Amino acid sequence: MSNDIYKWWALAVVQLSILLVGVDSTITNLALPDITKSFEVNVTTSEWVISIFFIAVALALPAAGRFSDIFGRRSVFVSGFALFTVASALCGLAPNIYVLIFMRAIQGFGGAALLANSNVISLAVFPLKQHGLALGINGTVYSIGYALGFTLGGQLIHSFGWRSIFYLNVPTGLLAICLGLFILDESLLQAQANNNSHNFSFDIQGFIFSAIGIGGTMAAVVMLTSAKSFSYPLLSLLILGIISLFLFVFVELRNKSPLLDVKLFKIIEFSRGALTRLLNNAIVASCTFAIPFFTQTVLKFTAFQSGLIMLPYALGLAIVGPISGRLSDRYGPRWLTTLGFISGGVSLIWLNSIGGSTHSSVHVSPMIFKTIIAMFLLGSASGLFVSPNNSASLDAVPLNRTGTASGVIWSVSFIGSAFGTAYGAAILHNVLSGDVSSMNYLRVQSFLFQTLIILSFVGAFLCYTRSKSSKKLA
Repeated sequence: MSNDIYKWWALAVVQLSILLVGVDSTITNLALPDITKSFEVNVTTSEWVISIFFIAVALALPAAGRFSDIFGRRSVFVSGFALFTVASALCGLAPNIYVLIFMRAIQGFGGAALLANSNVISLAVFPLKQHGLALGINGTVYSIGYALGFTLGGQLIHSFGWRSIFYLNVPTGLLAICLGLFILDESLLQAQANNNSHNFSFDIQGFIFSAIGIGGTMAAVVMLTSAKSFSYPLLSLLILGIISLFLFVFVELRNKSPLLDVKLFKIIEFSRGALTRLLNNAIVASCTFAIPFFTQTVLKFTAFQSGLIMLPYALGLAIVGPISGRLSDRYGPRWLTTLGFISGGVSLIWLNSIGGSTHSSVHVSPMIFKTIIAMFLLGSASGLFVSPNNSASLDAVPLNRTGTASGVIWSVSFIGSAFGTAYGAAILHNVLSGDVSSMNYLRVQSFLFQTLIILSFVGAFLCYTRSKSSKKLA
């Protein structure tokens, strides 16, 4: 099979991993109100169903990227599918909220193996001049996953309950395992992506410090959102996490085969891409956490109706993502990523106008219309930003470190998602824990969107100050 043909077959396998993660992210947000009611817990407890997945992915990604460098992308990628599929089935069988949270963490470990390799495999089999195209296709399929979550997922929740959304991953995962074993060729995946395949060392010390640092810090931040006071155990956990992160950096700078090459952050464009990806994911996660509760709790919509309201986000991402990827190959990422954040800020301003009403009753039709327009703008904004930013970030680092670099980009994106989800839960906690007054909810939601608007324009400034083009290092 020629390389021109093989690259499309390999990309097709990658799309199944992106599809799974996209569907799962959307469906879980839609299902959270039902999960909260089913297990009779408060929103800050059920919020861990989402946050623990993000934390687990962020924690495991550096290790998954390094394991890929050592054992091969094919082996780790297919193993990730297997772990994700088994954990999904067990999530559906969870007897209580705590088992569900635990299995979501295991699911996150499997997702880390998929995400650490998805972009890297795409970049390995496609030539440099088509990197924007490949990542644009990845973004499109991710948006299809979002769309399936909003439509098929919403219908599944409405007709068969929230457990069915996890069973949906099982047949897709089994198909992906078979195709991955049959199609992916390790020699073709490693030839361009990794020049250090002879190095089989694994940084155990770095992994321990990263696990304690990332896990401890993020767990403390999420717990802080639901705590009524700043307790000493919570402070101790936060301090332990921060100290471990400093020790992790110290160890990695001196390790010849580090788990995470922190020297990558000396590359300005890579650091800028990682930071702006964190901001973008935090903003989107806060919105996609808040909107299902708004439509299902305030407007009394079903999960399916709520999914239809959020569907324009996926449509905007699907329409703009591929176009943005191609334009990035031709004109560079600077203006596209800047416009992405500006458009996101505009969509948040539109969403914020929903809570600006002073009427004593909720006018459902105008709210639905505004929400639909805002979600389409938000999806379009993400489409403008994600592909050019990914391409610019990975093209700025050496070819033999793209596995590690991709893991870092995914890690910070999921850290951003965890922070965004936790922040949204913290802002909405009090209003969702008691009797929900429509006007009170809208007032609190308006404050949430106002703060996210500020972050959007901070992100626009960071993107505007980036270089006009990125260059792949040899």
